[in-house]
Amino acid sequence: EMVFFLGLLLVSELARRSIIRSDPNSRAAGTLWICSLVLGWYTVSITLILYNKWVITSWTPGGMRFPISYTTSHMLLKGCLAWLYFSFVRGKRPPWLGWGIFIGFSLAGSFAALDIVTSNLSFLYISATFYTFLKSASLTFMLGFALLFCLEPPSASLISTVALTSAGMFLASYGAPDFHLLGFCLVMASEVFAALRWVVTQIMMKDDNADCMTAVLYMSPAATLTLLPWACMQERDELAAVTESAKVSAQTLALVLFPGFLSFILLLVEVQLVKDTSSLTLSVFGHLKSVATIAFSLVVFHEKSSLLQWVGLLVALCGMVLYAQARGEWNYKAETCSSSSKDGSSPHADESTGLVGPRGMQRTFTDLRI
Repeated sequence: EMVFFLGLLLVSELARRSIIRSDPNSRAAGTLWICSLVLGWYTVSITLILYNKWVITSWTPGGMRFPISYTTSHMLLKGCLAWLYFSFVRGKRPPWLGWGIFIGFSLAGSFAALDIVTSNLSFLYISATFYTFLKSASLTFMLGFALLFCLEPPSASLISTVALTSAGMFLASYGAPDFHLLGFCLVMASEVFAALRWVVTQIMMKDDNADCMTAVLYMSPAATLTLLPWACMQERDELAAVTESAKVSAQTLALVLFPGFLSFILLLVEVQLVKDTSSLTLSVFGHLKSVATIAFSLVVFHEKSSLLQWVGLLVALCGMVLYAQARGEWNYKAETCSSSSKDGSSPHADESTGLVGPRGMQRTFTDLRI
């Protein structure tokens, strides 16, 4: 799986660099940059999902006994790696952007920790395939929050999108051969936290001084402290048993470091993708990633899926396409209205519409905030 997507990523980057050499301001280069980010995201994200599923369910008989501590260590490791980057690569102290930015990223970090830990815990009860089918509901929650906070104007297109995606999620759940109520609830909780996480992240990344590494560093303390009390209360005995054997301790350390590094890279790519596009774009490409994840899960874990689940995923994808089309129409109307301003021209007249494009070309619901 990694070789497949890394090969595509290499092709995309070679094409982008070739275009930049001939025309540094080419729009195609910007599109290929987004393509490279998406392929990098697919490479790390799918690998991490499959790896976490294996570690949590198959590493030891009965599954991993400390999944919360496992996730907490990843939150801490990401902060440590970000600090090392500032210290040895940039050779300077991390920038201080003010308490407002710090609190905002801390909030995003707490949501990220809750998103990831509930996702990992769900692997104890459901298959990676069913997990991925349920993850296709992320667009529903993002649009729901947009309506709740009056960030999107209510419309027939928006309501139909939510209805279609929700219907797809229902079909995927109803058709699951291994449905488990607790696992289902954990994934739904992770969807809520993920939607909040990326909406807050996109708002914070509007600050021109905030880059990906700074965001990761600011998120890490809150993410770690969110999970640490829970891990200490629930998994204290399991962690004590691990430290009794040097061999088991070494194995555990290796199992933690590899996905911790992957999650660090994943967060960097996700934050950069949100900064250059939008949190909605992340959700849209996430639907396409779902199909690839399901395919690899069926091959690696020999899991089963039903026709009804695939129909549900297709319905959810239709909802995503409907929203993308509606968003393009709204953008066009916004540009048409702005062209009738006093100077008679639109400040975005030379920009294409849609979800994907260089930074500054998206007008999604978080751009409409007060």
